[in-house]
Amino acid sequence: MPDDQSPLPGLPLGKTVKSLPEQLAERILEGIVTGGIPHDMRLKEEALAREHAVSRATVREALIVLAKGGYVERIPRFGARVSSIARDDVFNLFEVRAALLGVAARRCAGHPSEAFRQALQALVSEMETLAVDASGDPQIFSDKSIRAQALLMQTSGNRRLADFYEQISTLSTWQLIRGRATSFLREERRRQSAGDWRQIETAIAAGDGDAAERAARLLLTNSAAGVRAEFTRADATPVP
Repeated sequence: MPDDQSPLPGLPLGKTVKSLPEQLAERILEGIVTGGIPHDMRLKEEALAREHAVSRATVREALIVLAKGGYVERIPRFGARVSSIARDDVFNLFEVRAALLGVAARRCAGHPSEAFRQALQALVSEMETLAVDASGDPQIFSDKSIRAQALLMQTSGNRRLADFYEQISTLSTWQLIRGRATSFLREERRRQSAGDWRQIETAIAAGDGDAAERAARLLLTNSAAGVRAEFTRADATPVP
């Protein structure tokens, strides 16, 4: 399924709009993932309600949403505090997606049609062009990478593989990383990623399934390292 389509196209529009507690939960989760809200920090309903101009009931519902995802721990007679899972979850997802993309790349190398090879070649060439533009938009580069990943999944011939990969992209922690193009904020990372994609394309064109799988896994391993580096920089930046 393309990334720009709703996972539930038949759902009434009114039911696709996120509630205020869900929106607040995403805002809090963004702070947790990016380091703005430290791990083990106590989350006080009154302070959160005042900061976000919402009722305490809305805050309470948002914290329940986060607790269900494991991002917040609710402790009797204490309230809620941030767990350490949010950042760990990001890198766990990278590991899973690397394995899935590796399988897809291997399968694509076994039957690369000319149309598929041309489409992948075009996307990789576009990423290489974007990578050498120091003023390039990280989000545009990220979108090309997402399209290339979707192409591998669609061509793999394994519908379940594509479904699992797409399901991960709907998780809140992954959407935060993808929405901010966190892995591609720096030119050197875009260059590295474009090089990784060229290795994938070359291996698939040669029909080398082993090399294609290794290159695909390396692509997301390097992306995870890029995100980790951005988190480290954010943690080291003094708060004004």
